[in-house]
Amino acid sequence: MDKRLINTLLRIFHSLEIRFPSGRSISAFCSEYNLGIKQGASLVFTEEDKKEIGRMLQGEMGIDPAMTTSESWKHLGRSQSLQLARDEKFAGRSVGAGRLRLKTLPGQTLHVAGGSWDLPLRTDLGLDLEVVLGHEIGHDALLVIENLQTFDDIHDVDVAVMDSLPARDPLVIYRGDTQGGARTDAIHTLIESTILPVYAFVDYDPAGLVIASGLPRLAKVLAPSLHDLGVLIQMHGIAKRYLEQVATASHVLQQFKADSRIAPLWSVIHAAGKGLPQEYFHSRST
Repeated sequence: MDKRLINTLLRIFHSLEIRFPSGRSISAFCSEYNLGIKQGASLVFTEEDKKEIGRMLQGEMGIDPAMTTSESWKHLGRSQSLQLARDEKFAGRSVGAGRLRLKTLPGQTLHVAGGSWDLPLRTDLGLDLEVVLGHEIGHDALLVIENLQTFDDIHDVDVAVMDSLPARDPLVIYRGDTQGGARTDAIHTLIESTILPVYAFVDYDPAGLVIASGLPRLAKVLAPSLHDLGVLIQMHGIAKRYLEQVATASHVLQQFKADSRIAPLWSVIHAAGKGLPQEYFHSRST
């Protein structure tokens, strides 16, 4: 991460504004980490986006955003800059760069990187992207999971959701974040480097659908029947979750109407005016 991008992130973090110019560097950063919403020539950041930027600066760069502003960096050289951030974070690649977290559905054997593993429940394998791509992937699809808890507990996910998966033995992949030892850009590169069908299991809310629609070669989003999903969202959904997300993603959501993979789910979520986290489907009694 270069100093100019750090300055931009610090300005966004400290500003009371929500709209900022969408330059090449910040646009690429936001695309990689699924932050901000593109609106014309601008990027719009929610308060949660700004908090996530602060956490990333702190966790990946060792920069305390509460004590550091863009002015702190403006006229510093490299050696001086390193005094404001951890050397290994500033000079080297960021945590999780090119890393994947992989597992299988329960009862299946993981076949990647030239090896085979029977993993216990709630266990996954962390591997470099190039190692995975250097060997045949012995699975019939890629299943991308949005949230880490659901990735860990995939064996407990309700059959109402898992029965909608067309694949028999997918490679289950954690979508990645700044803390979970995996990166979203690595997921996209993996998808683009294979011909396997791609399925997604995400939150049933605007942000989850944005994530799913952004996956290359997406074939389907896992979900129970539309009728059941509508009933569950009405009964257990969170209106605040929906309203906060839809306010910053309206231009993207309009595109869902023409997307046959997303439109039916969006219709149910939009009609309910609520969002339902995917964790709901592994926390209820079956």
